[in-house]
Amino acid sequence: MDNFVNILRKHKLRPTKQRVNLGSILFGKGDRHITAEILKKESDKENLMVSQATVYNVLNDFYNVGLLTKVNIDNDKTWYDTNVEHHYHIFNEENSELVDLEPSEIDIKIPKKFSKSQIKKIDLVVKI
Repeated sequence: MDNFVNILRKHKLRPTKQRVNLGSILFGKGDRHITAEILKKESDKENLMVSQATVYNVLNDFYNVGLLTKVNIDNDKTWYDTNVEHHYHIFNEENSELVDLEPSEIDIKIPKKFSKSQIKKIDLVVKI
Protein backbone atom coordinates (compact mmCIF):
# COMPACT_ATOMS: atom_id res chain seq x y z
CA MET A 1 0.00 0.00 0.00
CA ASP A 2 2.82 2.43 0.90
CA ASN A 3 4.47 1.65 -2.41
CA PHE A 4 1.35 2.70 -4.30
CA VAL A 5 1.16 5.93 -2.30
CA ASN A 6 4.70 6.67 -3.50
CA ILE A 7 3.71 5.87 -7.09
CA LEU A 8 0.80 8.32 -6.87
CA ARG A 9 3.05 11.03 -5.44
CA LYS A 10 5.66 10.40 -8.13
CA HIS A 11 2.94 11.01 -10.73
CA LYS A 12 1.80 14.16 -8.90
CA LEU A 13 -1.50 12.65 -7.79
CA ARG A 14 -2.68 13.23 -4.25
CA PRO A 15 -2.97 9.82 -2.55
CA THR A 16 -6.64 10.03 -1.59
CA LYS A 17 -8.28 7.05 0.07
CA GLN A 18 -10.22 6.29 -3.12
CA ARG A 19 -7.15 6.39 -5.36
CA VAL A 20 -5.10 4.24 -3.01
CA ASN A 21 -7.85 1.66 -2.48
CA LEU A 22 -8.90 1.43 -6.13
CA GLY A 23 -5.26 1.47 -7.25
CA SER A 24 -4.46 -1.40 -4.92
CA ILE A 25 -7.27 -3.47 -6.43
CA LEU A 26 -6.37 -2.46 -9.96
CA PHE A 27 -2.61 -2.96 -9.82
CA GLY A 28 -2.49 -5.68 -7.18
CA LYS A 29 -3.15 -8.48 -9.67
CA GLY A 30 -0.44 -7.82 -12.26
CA ASP A 31 -1.09 -6.68 -15.81
CA ARG A 32 -4.76 -6.76 -16.62
CA HIS A 33 -7.59 -5.29 -18.67
CA ILE A 34 -10.55 -3.84 -16.84
CA THR A 35 -13.59 -1.67 -17.35
CA ALA A 36 -14.97 0.83 -14.87
CA GLU A 37 -17.89 -1.52 -14.26
CA ILE A 38 -15.60 -4.44 -13.42
CA LEU A 39 -13.53 -2.29 -11.07
CA LYS A 40 -16.72 -1.06 -9.38
CA LYS A 41 -17.85 -4.67 -8.78
CA GLU A 42 -14.44 -5.58 -7.38
CA SER A 43 -14.48 -2.54 -5.10
CA ASP A 44 -17.98 -3.47 -3.88
CA LYS A 45 -16.70 -6.95 -2.95
CA GLU A 46 -14.02 -5.21 -0.86
CA ASN A 47 -16.72 -3.00 0.75
CA LEU A 48 -14.98 0.19 -0.39
CA MET A 49 -18.21 2.13 -0.81
CA VAL A 50 -17.19 4.22 -3.84
CA SER A 51 -19.55 5.51 -6.49
CA GLN A 52 -19.36 4.59 -10.17
CA ALA A 53 -18.45 8.23 -10.87
CA THR A 54 -15.50 7.99 -8.47
CA VAL A 55 -14.30 4.84 -10.23
CA TYR A 56 -14.43 6.64 -13.60
CA ASN A 57 -12.65 9.68 -12.17
CA VAL A 58 -9.87 7.59 -10.62
CA LEU A 59 -9.37 5.55 -13.80
CA ASN A 60 -9.16 8.75 -15.84
CA ASP A 61 -6.72 10.27 -13.32
CA PHE A 62 -4.50 7.19 -13.67
CA TYR A 63 -4.80 7.34 -17.46
CA ASN A 64 -3.96 11.06 -17.61
CA VAL A 65 -0.66 10.53 -15.74
CA GLY A 66 0.32 7.44 -17.76
CA LEU A 67 -0.39 4.69 -15.24
CA LEU A 68 -2.98 3.16 -17.60
CA THR A 69 -3.74 3.06 -21.28
CA LYS A 70 -7.22 3.07 -22.80
CA VAL A 71 -8.42 0.47 -25.28
CA ASN A 72 -11.62 1.43 -27.06
CA ILE A 73 -13.48 -1.62 -28.27
CA ASP A 74 -16.76 0.00 -29.22
CA ASN A 75 -17.91 3.59 -29.02
CA ASP A 76 -19.60 2.92 -25.69
CA LYS A 77 -17.06 0.57 -24.04
CA THR A 78 -13.63 1.60 -22.81
CA TRP A 79 -11.20 -0.88 -21.33
CA TYR A 80 -8.23 0.20 -19.23
CA ASP A 81 -4.92 -1.62 -19.48
CA THR A 82 -2.33 -1.68 -16.69
CA ASN A 83 0.34 -2.71 -19.22
CA VAL A 84 1.49 0.63 -20.62
CA GLU A 85 4.22 -0.89 -22.82
CA HIS A 86 3.65 -0.87 -26.58
CA HIS A 87 1.45 -3.81 -27.62
CA TYR A 88 -1.73 -4.70 -29.48
CA HIS A 89 -4.91 -6.52 -28.49
CA ILE A 90 -7.26 -9.30 -29.48
CA PHE A 91 -10.85 -8.93 -28.28
CA ASN A 92 -13.01 -12.04 -28.10
CA GLU A 93 -16.55 -10.77 -28.59
CA GLU A 94 -18.10 -14.04 -27.43
CA ASN A 95 -16.76 -13.82 -23.87
CA SER A 96 -15.69 -10.13 -23.73
CA GLU A 97 -12.07 -11.09 -23.12
CA LEU A 98 -9.26 -8.72 -24.05
CA VAL A 99 -5.85 -10.32 -24.56
CA ASP A 100 -2.44 -8.77 -25.21
CA LEU A 101 -0.73 -9.33 -28.54
CA GLU A 102 2.98 -8.60 -28.72
CA PRO A 103 4.15 -6.38 -31.62
CA SER A 104 6.55 -9.14 -32.71
CA GLU A 105 3.56 -11.42 -33.32
CA ILE A 106 2.09 -9.28 -36.09
CA ASP A 107 3.38 -7.43 -39.16
CA ILE A 108 1.98 -4.01 -39.91
CA LYS A 109 2.90 -2.12 -43.06
CA ILE A 110 2.51 1.64 -42.95
CA PRO A 111 2.06 3.45 -46.28
CA LYS A 112 5.24 5.22 -47.34
CA LYS A 113 3.46 8.57 -47.51
CA PHE A 114 3.57 8.63 -43.69
CA SER A 115 6.94 9.19 -42.16
CA LYS A 116 7.78 7.65 -38.81
CA SER A 117 7.97 11.13 -37.33
CA GLN A 118 4.30 11.72 -38.24
CA ILE A 119 3.02 8.63 -36.43
CA LYS A 120 2.33 9.17 -32.73
CA LYS A 121 0.89 5.76 -31.92
CA ILE A 122 -0.56 2.69 -33.57
CA ASP A 123 -3.56 1.10 -31.86
CA LEU A 124 -4.65 -2.27 -33.14
CA VAL A 125 -7.54 -4.33 -31.81
CA VAL A 126 -8.36 -7.57 -33.58
CA LYS A 127 -11.91 -8.71 -32.86
CA ILE A 128 -12.70 -12.40 -33.01
